[in-house]
Amino acid sequence: MKLDRVLAISKKNLKSLRRDKRTFAFIFMVPFMMMLLFGYTFGGEVKDLKVYIVNLDEGAPVGSLSWDIINELNSTETMNIVDIYTAKDIALDPVNHSIDKVKNAEAWGTIVFGKNFTNETLANFFLLAHGQQFEPSNLELHLDGTNPNVANALYASVNVAIQQVLKDKYGATPAVAVEKDMVYGENTQFIDFFAPGIMGLAGLLVTFMLTIVTFVRERSSSTLERLLTTPATEGEIVSGYAISFGILALAQSSVILVTGVLLFNIQIEGSFLLALLVIFLLGVGSMGMGLLLSSVAKNELQAVQFIPLVFIPSILLGGIFWPIEAIPELLRPISSFIPLSYAVDGARSVMIRGWGIDQIWWQVTVLTLFAIVMLVLSTYMLKRRK
Repeated sequence: MKLDRVLAISKKNLKSLRRDKRTFAFIFMVPFMMMLLFGYTFGGEVKDLKVYIVNLDEGAPVGSLSWDIINELNSTETMNIVDIYTAKDIALDPVNHSIDKVKNAEAWGTIVFGKNFTNETLANFFLLAHGQQFEPSNLELHLDGTNPNVANALYASVNVAIQQVLKDKYGATPAVAVEKDMVYGENTQFIDFFAPGIMGLAGLLVTFMLTIVTFVRERSSSTLERLLTTPATEGEIVSGYAISFGILALAQSSVILVTGVLLFNIQIEGSFLLALLVIFLLGVGSMGMGLLLSSVAKNELQAVQFIPLVFIPSILLGGIFWPIEAIPELLRPISSFIPLSYAVDGARSVMIRGWGIDQIWWQVTVLTLFAIVMLVLSTYMLKRRK
């Protein structure tokens, strides 16, 4: 082995990369983007969780124990208190009204202070001072348990706020029982939250990656040009690819669901087919996006460069592993432009909440529009190429 020949080959490879400005930029930009997104995302804590509060504490004057706890909760970054109902709103049936907000996924939880909360807690201080037994005063916490991380964060935040107020105001912390009621996901485990995200990720992965690599390969081998000379129209070609890759996405999702049910006992409260429909729409749209991006790639190496540019933001900002509320506020708006986030939210609502098409219509509409736009643009690019 001669060193000069080895160095000559290395020099040749580096020069070729320098001439390919897109690949050269890719080498430096992707690790920067990965570190940026991973650092911000993993470094974030759950914040701004929407909650409603019902304070029926008798009289509930400002300065009572219940209001002290509410003020403490309001000072934390974990919660975003949307509204506070009191006894004067009794005609609204505030407890059921606020619980309905949780059922409709408009809030993550509802906190209910009973009418005797302050009196019972103060009575407990008297009993504690005299060494007597006492029953803890009650506070109800109704939670959306579809995301165990969010539910646990809210439960912990309420308990910490109660203990902090009691300690600061009275120097002691007699027990206050937080009665936790799971509106959804009473027995939800992390695998139940995780499975819909993996389904969506698989649908995106197989369709986008296979499409972008396959089309570049077929273009370089002139297979695509020969296909365009047949009587098949551009729309028919794109539709054929969409159906085939969509079916692959469905097959992968089915494997994930069956494996999850048999081995990990994941729960499916809603329609199995509706969850698959959501993944199919994502797969069709991802196929169109892959075809569209493949049209600007000159070779397979450039085509592969689009994969992390799509996957990394989707994985980190799509709500697969952790809630969007845990993402730094600066990055949250990006999630609204990531199709995977709608697919994961839709599949999760079907599988854990048991929702039907009338309740996930927004996610289905967005994914349908995404698929249509990508297919139309892909067809247009094929026509231009022809």
